[in-house]
Amino acid sequence: MITSLFVFAGCEADQSGSGSASYDSSGKAASSYTPDQQSADHKKQPQNQTAQSNNRNVPGVTARVIKVVDGDTIDVSYLGKVTTVRMLLIDTPETHHPRLGVQPYGPEASRYAHQLMDGKTVRLELAENGGHDKYGRLLAYVYVGGKSVEELQLARGFARVAYVIPPNTKYVDRYRAVEAQAKKKKLGIWSVNDYAQDDGYHPEVMKGTKAYREVSGYIHSSESGSSTETPKTNVSGAFTPDSSGNCAGAIKGNVSARGKIYHMPSDPYYKVTRAEACFKSRKAAAQAGFRAAK
Repeated sequence: MITSLFVFAGCEADQSGSGSASYDSSGKAASSYTPDQQSADHKKQPQNQTAQSNNRNVPGVTARVIKVVDGDTIDVSYLGKVTTVRMLLIDTPETHHPRLGVQPYGPEASRYAHQLMDGKTVRLELAENGGHDKYGRLLAYVYVGGKSVEELQLARGFARVAYVIPPNTKYVDRYRAVEAQAKKKKLGIWSVNDYAQDDGYHPEVMKGTKAYREVSGYIHSSESGSSTETPKTNVSGAFTPDSSGNCAGAIKGNVSARGKIYHMPSDPYYKVTRAEACFKSRKAAAQAGFRAAK
């Protein structure tokens, strides 16, 4: 039940210069490069300059990523146990919330987090006093390869600065500068006026956009509180997903206002899709009345 609560809690939190920078041992920015400039410079470095060695240049403790939950939440191996970490000072759109469902640009933020951190070693600069949020998640600034994950999400327009609550405001001015650049370029969540607001995200203003259409089935499903029909799992090669809606790497079947759709493990929305049926093959999914995701 506790694990499910962490996942359902999604991006919500109760947390007490532009571009992404590397940090020295004091926590001060060592560079004012943009994320793209840093990426280019990183390619010029010797190949043995690993992300792990870069992480030594930033403050905090080391942890290994076990699972990326969404754009601003990860599960890590820390102090001998699996701990859920909520990133400080940012908020990405939801992908797992039981009431809000999947919000526009939530899958993109989640996919980018997977790209950055899947199986990686990260550094956690813990909240002052080792703070936790109301869901029991450890609050921290997160770094991978010597870069701030918060800043990288902000720079792409996949996150907004949020939950600015003392004493954990160390990088708020820097984050706001990065956010301002994404706003100016109308990236991601800033592409439509008033989608991202101080009180959260407002999918209704995104209607008619590609980002809204991509998640409209999930939004409808969450608003209605139930799926349009119960999928068949009695066909050969079909089985029931676990309590978190996962299929252990098999094909995921999802039922929504868009119909019965199956997602292959290689599909972009596979990891953020909550399955209502699992299939061992495309044939089994088709026999159960599901079509491939477009």
